[in-house]
Amino acid sequence: MVRPSFLTALFSLFFCLGLRAQVAAPPEPAAPTTAPLRIGVLGASVSDGFGCRLSENRADGVYQAQFRMANILPLVCGDRPLQIEDLASSRMFMNPKQVGGDAAAAVRKAEPQCVIALDYLFWYCYGSHGKKDQPEQSEAARLAVFEQGLAELAKFEVPVVVGDIPDMSRAVGKMLHASQMPPLESIAAANARLVAWAKEQPNVRVVPLSKMIRQLHDEKVVEVAGKRFAGTAEQPLLQQDDLHATTAGLAAIACVLVDELAQAKPELGVPRGADPAAVIQRAKASLVKKAALPPKGKPADAGK
Repeated sequence: MVRPSFLTALFSLFFCLGLRAQVAAPPEPAAPTTAPLRIGVLGASVSDGFGCRLSENRADGVYQAQFRMANILPLVCGDRPLQIEDLASSRMFMNPKQVGGDAAAAVRKAEPQCVIALDYLFWYCYGSHGKKDQPEQSEAARLAVFEQGLAELAKFEVPVVVGDIPDMSRAVGKMLHASQMPPLESIAAANARLVAWAKEQPNVRVVPLSKMIRQLHDEKVVEVAGKRFAGTAEQPLLQQDDLHATTAGLAAIACVLVDELAQAKPELGVPRGADPAAVIQRAKASLVKKAALPPKGKPADAGK
């Protein structure tokens, strides 16, 4: 006959072993997050999609759409869900300090996880600053205004991808007035200051927009993750004003920005080395059919 004390001891042993097994069991892996990445977009007319319209003739009609940086970024990021606070504005040239300051404040209020600011600093350098009859004071005033643009970006603690200042002299007489074009020495001084400033801002990555524009003007290409994406006569990367990107050009530039963001903060989950050609195909797939105009003399509501 088994003694009660032995049964008690045996039960205690099994209980302890079971408890240990429960404690030693590895935790279940956490479910992958599907929360959208909050991106703030700041910038001027390129980011605002000025003239950036894509149109395609198909068998059943004309399909078209207007594209801004905020429309292109989801096409670059693919399955990565995004929540975009878009404050890019073509009005930056009118008053960069006011328009740019208000836009930056609005983006900060949205609490983004990162900021894309391709051409945000452009009008903090371009445009008329100071007195025209006193060039030296005007250039000093220009660089002082540029400092205000840097100060706005310095208020962000999240990753910021910003473009440097390009030479857009080819656009003078087309989209730019001669008075809006800074001396090349001032552009160089602004870019040197930007590089020095960025070294003190560990969250800031500077994209060489100046190099991209040179390549677009001279070679009609954009380099994305070491690969050259070329424009064609049928699909140019720059508009005829030599200032604004086409949809294809904006797609290529956005791929560069996202690649830079992926390098700076891999945990954000955005792709590296996205293919601009694939992004353009996604843009074409998103076109909507243009409504047909009613025949002349027959109003759209005729017969109602």
